[in-house]
Amino acid sequence: MQSVCGQATRSENLDTRYENTTHSVRQLQHELATYLALIPALMWHIDAAFNEIVLTNDYKIPGLGNKVPLVLKDLTLAKTLVHSDDLGAFYGAMDSVRALQPATVAFRVGDEAGLWHWLFLKGQPVQNESFRYVGMIGECASLVGSIADRGAATMRPDSLELLDQPSLLVEYSGKKVVAANAAARSFLGYGAVADFPSFDGMIEGASEQYRRSMYEHLIFNTTWRGPLAFRDASGIRRQCDVRLRAGACEGTNLLWVGIEPVLTAFSAPVLLEGDCAKLCQALDKAQTEVQALQALLEHQPEGLKAEGVMLSHIYASENRVEVTGVGEPFKGMVPHTCYPYIGSIAENLVQYSLSHMVVEETIRSIRPIDWALFIPGGIHSYYAEPYYEGDELAYVLIYCSTKGGAFSSGGLPACKDALLQLADRLKRLSND
Repeated sequence: MQSVCGQATRSENLDTRYENTTHSVRQLQHELATYLALIPALMWHIDAAFNEIVLTNDYKIPGLGNKVPLVLKDLTLAKTLVHSDDLGAFYGAMDSVRALQPATVAFRVGDEAGLWHWLFLKGQPVQNESFRYVGMIGECASLVGSIADRGAATMRPDSLELLDQPSLLVEYSGKKVVAANAAARSFLGYGAVADFPSFDGMIEGASEQYRRSMYEHLIFNTTWRGPLAFRDASGIRRQCDVRLRAGACEGTNLLWVGIEPVLTAFSAPVLLEGDCAKLCQALDKAQTEVQALQALLEHQPEGLKAEGVMLSHIYASENRVEVTGVGEPFKGMVPHTCYPYIGSIAENLVQYSLSHMVVEETIRSIRPIDWALFIPGGIHSYYAEPYYEGDELAYVLIYCSTKGGAFSSGGLPACKDALLQLADRLKRLSND
């Protein structure tokens, strides 16, 4: 009897502790939500790899309504809302946001009554998360001051071996690697410092604009942090979270490079054998690129339920992409319509060495191509996958849906086989 009573008492105690814990968690969530709602600013965060912005609260600046979120998302619209004298500073800050660098700026936005509101924007990358960025935007009475230059530290090459993290010292002027610790040599596969290519040579996948922003930030702030893909000795691109710090040794300007590998594990099934055969037969019958894309739409990899398919031809050196789409969302679209490479899906795929990209809701995007092409066409979500010819990105294949969240960010079937077959067919068509 005592045993039964004891068990009942322990059970009651566990139930009580569970209820108390649940109550505490709910109370904490409620308090955090309350405090967040009291902040007189619009809070937001960005997933830079997918160029998606999410609003954390619903604060509206009096007189501006929903204009503020639109200014963040659509830089073309921002040109009509931000005061012309402040556009340069605003665009500069947004370049820093897109480069995952700290940003602070004050600027004016006009309301419908013709009055100008001084706003401040403050943004910061999330520590230990390569692609995350948080920020706020609110009203202010005066310009926000900038952070002063903190000066450069003295660096010694032999100090690198004290670090377990892969680390390099790079000569700033020529970007030559002058020191590398054992962890860096092992990670990148080089036996000695003399074997390393230049720093710029290892990060050649980063766009010129991205590198320029990185080095400009170093000049004024002495530190930088963000994602970079390093090409190792075997030619494989390795995605990393990187810290840079400017310094000097014996009169030579140096960069300390701290490398933190980002582990990625995306494994996706390919087209089933039967589907592969059907797609191959349909592509063989295609006489034009439009017909080839129609075949891809009709024979999608298992798990994809797209309403439209788009192919983007990439000409990065000419800053352009040419897109052709089929399916209901692209009805009436002119084949090979041109858009800038900067701000495109292709730029993101190359910049972050992504094997694929999923956008679950375009309305949250800050990518220019989404606002120029997908959102006006009623597309709410898409799956994109690149195709390389050697080291050059040649195509991006994009499956699109008018429904938000149509493509899961995990477990999607890869389109590698479909892209290989499409590229082969396009090559044969161009030779006919």
